[in-house]
Amino acid sequence: MLLGSCGKSSYSTFSKPNEEYRSAREIAELKRKERLERKRSGFKGNSPKEIRISSRDKKKSPRSIRISSSNNNKAVSRDIQTVISTARSYRGTPYKFGGTSRVGMDCSGLLCTSFQAIDVNLPRTSTEQSQFGPAIAPHQLRAGDLVFFSSSNSAYNITHVGMVTEVKSENEIWFIHASTSLGVTEDNLFAPYYQKIFVKAVRPSI
Repeated sequence: MLLGSCGKSSYSTFSKPNEEYRSAREIAELKRKERLERKRSGFKGNSPKEIRISSRDKKKSPRSIRISSSNNNKAVSRDIQTVISTARSYRGTPYKFGGTSRVGMDCSGLLCTSFQAIDVNLPRTSTEQSQFGPAIAPHQLRAGDLVFFSSSNSAYNITHVGMVTEVKSENEIWFIHASTSLGVTEDNLFAPYYQKIFVKAVRPSI
């Protein structure tokens, strides 16, 4: 128990001078009887001592839990915004197979570099990244989720990856990626071309 959590009792745990000696147990029994007498006489309030004790239980109330959960969500959101901002800082960088710098980026390299901004090490290849978290349905997508594509439309042959940056509507979800023709850019997941080769989405385990 922390010392700061201890309250000062309104009763002494020892007898006063010139009074009959009472043990701690006897004093506790006396306090109990006095509380009963106050209740019988119509006293309904709580003593300052009782208020301090009951406040300890407030830490377990549903309201406290909700506040804590909200704070955690905000922390995750800040992390994801950091990852997205990092990825966007590379917009316009040309595509380079195996690249992880402003000289050139490939799709999985862009995500590895971006997540390193929050000290999260993603696997290096898009195939390995497709296993870095639970699969989610398209309607569950949110910023920070990873989206995967295949030139053969097969989940067993991942050839490209991007990261969701913004969900504007159920038909407009933007993601950032390193395109072989345009370099690092953002596109709508619901553009016909990407809908044709889209195979899955995962939520990174961070």
